[in-house]
Order: sequence, then structure tokens, then C-alpha cells
Amino acid sequence: SGKAVDENDPATLMKDAEDEIKSDHYQIALEKLRTIKNKYPYSNYSIDAQLRIGDVYFMQDSFTEAASAYEAFRDLHPKHPKIEYALFRIGKSYFKDIPSPHSRDLTPAQRSLDAYQEFIRRFPSAPEADEARKDINEIRNILAEKELYIGNFYYKRDYYTSAKPRFEKIIALYPE
Repeated sequence: SGKAVDENDPATLMKDAEDEIKSDHYQIALEKLRTIKNKYPYSNYSIDAQLRIGDVYFMQDSFTEAASAYEAFRDLHPKHPKIEYALFRIGKSYFKDIPSPHSRDLTPAQRSLDAYQEFIRRFPSAPEADEARKDINEIRNILAEKELYIGNFYYKRDYYTSAKPRFEKIIALYPE
């Protein structure tokens, strides 16, 4: 139980959602942000709510959902002033979702790399660009190590024809 919130006023709902975020009540905040987004789709608060939904997911370490929310924001509002922030957060969300052992699926790594490259292409002098470049280097190392792991797996088992393209891929894509 708590105080009653006027759901007919998006400004009040938004303020209340922000208070819930500050109190770490993320599920309640998500409900309020979704209400704003769904009930007032043409309001400026709806646009802010869409972005904040991604932020809340990110704070909860739900990085796949966060990336999806940021991507929806990017697709719906490509010229919004906060698009730079959304693009960076897409890359960071996927980056945080990369599994640690190389033997796992590294789809989030590739998605993070793609998102960061788009971010740097569009906003090369953004304050977060250096962090994005650092993450890109780490992603490229992870992807190269994965290819090396697979190549070595085949090589140790005398499957040289299978190992060769993996090693060639490392040289071609990750010369550093």
C-alpha cells in the first residue's frame, strides 16, 4: 500500500516513477512508466518513459531487456536529442551481457560491437566515445580468443582443414 497516484496526470506519474527508481522499487517504477507510455503515447513524458524503462532494466542487470528497450527508443525516435545516450546504452547493455567463458554463444558481443560502432560513427566526439572504444577493443579480443579456442580445438584433434579457416579468420579480422 502507498499513496494514491493520479493516473490521469503523466507529470505526476513520471515524478512518482522517478521516486520509485530512487527507492530501488524497480517493478513499481516499470509499471508506472509503462502506464505513461501506453496511456499518453503522444506526450513528451511517454518518450522519457520509454528511455527510463531501458534504464530501469539496466539497473536491474536485465541487460537483454534494457538493450531491447533502448533499441525500441532508437527506432521510434531516431532524431531525438537523447539518441546519443540510447545508442551508447545499447552497446553497453549488450557488453554487460557477454558471457565470460569463450566456449559460450557470443552473440551479445557481436551486437555490442555493432552498436558501439554505430555510436562512434554517429557521435565520434561524445563523452562516452572513449569508453566505447575501450569496450570495442575488449570485445574484439574476446571474439578473437573464441576463434582461437575453436581453431586450437580442431588443430589438437588433427582436423587441420577445419582449423585453418579459423586461424585465417583471426588474421583477417583481428590482425592486432
